[in-house]
Amino acid sequence: MTIRFDHLGLLTDSRAKNQEIADFFAGVLDLEVSGNAGEGYAEVAAGAMTIALHTGAMTDFDPLGGTLLQFSTDDVHAEIEAIRGRGGKVVLEPVETDWGTTSAYVAGPHGVLVEIYKFN
Repeated sequence: MTIRFDHLGLLTDSRAKNQEIADFFAGVLDLEVSGNAGEGYAEVAAGAMTIALHTGAMTDFDPLGGTLLQFSTDDVHAEIEAIRGRGGKVVLEPVETDWGTTSAYVAGPHGVLVEIYKFN
C-alpha cells in the first residue's frame, strides 16, 4: 500500500473567508483558481500540488481553520485499517462521496486532518 500526498486543504469556518483566500491566491500570487470558493469549495493549481479551499469538509470536523492533508491511494479501506492498526484515530470511515471519491478521515494533533481518498 502506498499513499501519495497531492492535495493540501485549507479549512475555513465561513464562505467569506474561503473567498478571501481564493482572491489572495488568484490576485496576489497569480495562480489559477477553479470552482467557487464563495459557495464552499475551490481548487488552486499550484504545480504538482493542488490547494483545496474548503468551507468545512464532508462533515463538521473541529476545528475548522485547520489544515487538511489529502493523500490518494489505490485502496482506501486497506489504508484505513493499516492506519487504525498503528493507533490512528479514524474520524470518518470510508464513504462514497457525491463528488466521485471513496474518502476517509483521520484526526491528527493540533487541528491537522488527513483525508485518504481514491477517485472512483
